[in-house]
Amino acid sequence: MSRRRRSYVRPVEIAVPYALVAVALVASWITVPRFLTTGHLTSMSITAAYVGIIAIGQTLVLLLGGIDLSVPYTINMAAIILVQLQASGYSASSDFAIVLLFGIGVGLANGIGVAVLDISPLVMTLGMNSILQGAALIYSKGNPLGALPEFVTTLSTGLTGGWPNVVLLWTALGLVVTLILVFTRFGRNIYSTGSNRRASELSGLPVKRTIVAAYTISGLAAALAGVLLAGYTGQAYLGMGDSYLLVSIAVVVIGGTSIFGGKGSYVQTVAGVLMITVITSALVTVGVSEAERNVLYGGIILLMAYFNQVAVSREAWESKSLLRGLEAFRGWLEPVRRP
Repeated sequence: MSRRRRSYVRPVEIAVPYALVAVALVASWITVPRFLTTGHLTSMSITAAYVGIIAIGQTLVLLLGGIDLSVPYTINMAAIILVQLQASGYSASSDFAIVLLFGIGVGLANGIGVAVLDISPLVMTLGMNSILQGAALIYSKGNPLGALPEFVTTLSTGLTGGWPNVVLLWTALGLVVTLILVFTRFGRNIYSTGSNRRASELSGLPVKRTIVAAYTISGLAAALAGVLLAGYTGQAYLGMGDSYLLVSIAVVVIGGTSIFGGKGSYVQTVAGVLMITVITSALVTVGVSEAERNVLYGGIILLMAYFNQVAVSREAWESKSLLRGLEAFRGWLEPVRRP
């Protein structure tokens, strides 16, 4: 059974994160009795949807063993561009398409830098975030901007059949990403590249194209989230995406995706999104500040990175032990040569 399939077939890898979500819900309900009201659950589902959409790209990138630190200002810049285009009198559909193309361009640049120019993902995406941060400040002059297309506001805040539109959109996108990872060649290439890039290259897999495509999707997801967040808040402003950097990474690693690549799934990321949303909501309710929550997210990322490193080291030791055992067994089977 391939490693890609094993990430989805083994029930425990999916069951454990969702069991922890249930525990978090019960603990939050005990701490805050009104935690499970319909209104609060709806509010949490909307918050989870924004994080989940951003985490689509971060999941793909982390499965490759990379990281995308350009998420915050891709979000900010996408929202700012949308508002500026709307003020210029372009059609709403054109505005939306241009913003998504902007996200694709950012992701494409990141992917080319990482895959073709062989720049460290950390350096490439952090540098891109700095460029976008400066551009956003120049473009907006530091002032909040309003006037959004009506359909964006409807998509971000409206309901369909009693369900928030943004939650329905997240559900649809999550299903598509899951199917891609499980059933397509692109998904297989992501897992193979994340497990062993060198071996994948020697096998003739399109490693560079896979990396570029994953970062492009990450840029697209961040830009879409920027549009939706602008519609939800009713304006675009500097810093609106800042709080999503640590969260977008934390939800992926909490769900069980290895920060070193090659193992995990978006199904597990969804569990991480739900868990972080529940925990964050409970912490906000009891008065924990954003700075203190960031300390928690950073600690979670470091802790999961440690556990992943331990798991990788254990797998390597078990593989070496198995090889030594096979060599010894082969030597035992070989006939003794007589002089």
